[in-house]
Amino acid sequence: MISRNVILTDVEDVMEFVHQAEKCSYNIDIAVDDSVINAKSLLGMLGKGFHRIMRMDIHADRADELLEKIGRFCV
Repeated sequence: MISRNVILTDVEDVMEFVHQAEKCSYNIDIAVDDSVINAKSLLGMLGKGFHRIMRMDIHADRADELLEKIGRFCV
């Protein structure tokens, strides 16, 4: 598993993040507050709001392509 902190600042960021996550065959979870949501769920991601640091857990040994595409969201 690979973990990174991410921050999304607006609706466009969320849409781009979810779009990239949907392309992956492995599971990606977002942990924020006391909940864990599927990073491929647009409604779930939008429901968590913006401008907050969230932990992303990628359930794969390697995710180089994804991390390159969403690198601007990682903090």
